[in-house]
Amino acid sequence: MTELRLDGIRKSYGDVEVLKGISRQIPNGAFFTLLGPSGCGKTTLLRVVAGFVRPTAGSVHFASEDVTDVAPHRREIGMVFQDYALFPDKTVFENVAYGLRARGRPREEIKRKVGEYLERVGLGSLGDRSPTALSGGQRQRVALARALVIGPRVLLMDEPLSNLDAALRVQMRDVIRSLQIETRTTTIFVTHDQEEALAMSDQVAVMKNGRIDQCGAPDDVYRNPQTAYVAGFVGSSNLLPARPVGNGSGGPDRFDVNGTLVSGRKMSDAEDGRYLAVARPENLGIRGASGAPGEGELAGRIKSLQFQGYRTSYAVTLDGGGDVNVETFGELAVAPLARGDEVIISFNGNCLFVPEASR
Repeated sequence: MTELRLDGIRKSYGDVEVLKGISRQIPNGAFFTLLGPSGCGKTTLLRVVAGFVRPTAGSVHFASEDVTDVAPHRREIGMVFQDYALFPDKTVFENVAYGLRARGRPREEIKRKVGEYLERVGLGSLGDRSPTALSGGQRQRVALARALVIGPRVLLMDEPLSNLDAALRVQMRDVIRSLQIETRTTTIFVTHDQEEALAMSDQVAVMKNGRIDQCGAPDDVYRNPQTAYVAGFVGSSNLLPARPVGNGSGGPDRFDVNGTLVSGRKMSDAEDGRYLAVARPENLGIRGASGAPGEGELAGRIKSLQFQGYRTSYAVTLDGGGDVNVETFGELAVAPLARGDEVIISFNGNCLFVPEASR
């Protein structure tokens, strides 16, 4: 296990600054995910940690050792790539054994360790196969075994599941997480898939334009987004303009949202006084219209709906302008509502309020 520390990492290509002063400490044995859209800098940051890219400024530390100027092959990292990067002319066994042979390990140790890790990834009987004869999921398991068999100080994974179909992605994320917990290897995982990030990580760093916009435990990032960008990128959110109207007797913050008073939590102050209400679809209530909406409620009409058994998703156009998505579950998912019905949307006091400029 290795604690990883990033101090003021910057990277520029000409006049374009890709990384803008990232500092972060990643604990021993943590599964740390860099989450963000294409172009946000997450893969560049991973490559800086690997040693493939030298930062313009800042330093990388493995435990107490400054490895900023250490060559990649001397950092003792394991790397899993999006495209597997297996040797097509070597067997599965030889692919996994490659790093051990390069380190001059004894033949018996290589045989024992490769066999052990092939069993761990569920490929114990496929050591003699060619990688070209394997499925995508099996090839990714080979790549994972090859990265872990050397006992790396840090495991780095660059979008390793993006080439797999949906079912295999779920299966492989369970395999990866189980092995990471078992080996207690400090891991940095890069993805643009927020479901992967939430399901697998100890900590999630949401990146935007070369910076970390928010970092924390998955449930905290999801439940307590500090910015409109994080609220919109991690999970689904309804974002509606909101005007602060103060609070009463030290109670919850109150905002005007489309003409109704909504209570909730203000996450940070907006310098320009402009806010957005953040409402997760599962936190909104929906019912057939019967009379005028009350406080914390808005009238609208169902534009479309999708029934998915345990869940029904509604797209509702509000009378005051704008659309919201609402999700109901269990018995509530079979409520007798249909496209075109007039409905009342209730905020249920679960709103968060963030600065509009943080979108």
